[in-house]
Amino acid sequence: YVLKPTFTAQHIAHLDKQAKLSRAYDGTTYLPGIVGLNNIKANDYANAVLQALSNVPPLRNYFLEEENYRRIQRPPGDIMFLLVQRFGELMRKLWNPRNFKAHVSPHEMLQAVVLCSKKNFQITKQGE
Repeated sequence: YVLKPTFTAQHIAHLDKQAKLSRAYDGTTYLPGIVGLNNIKANDYANAVLQALSNVPPLRNYFLEEENYRRIQRPPGDIMFLLVQRFGELMRKLWNPRNFKAHVSPHEMLQAVVLCSKKNFQITKQGE
């Protein structure tokens, strides 16, 4: 569950109604959805944007339920869907009530941004 968290429609509907603290493996408590993102080189601006997007309820709710976008048809060779998949994975990790730690790595999402932007955006350089 920690590696691939899943959410039911009922769980998603109750996310904003109850603020229940979760406990990480090391004993620290955290609020799902309000967890840190690891800083990998110079991606702090990207982390701020990802955190903000993860707290927009309609967007968050859509991406928490992988079934919403799993079957989207795309042309052969289209790599842009990788952004959708990785963003969904990150949303589920950020909102996971059973995380081992009170922070999450955005590495896969950032790799997808680098790949899909044809390296116009890098995690090794500060960007906007």
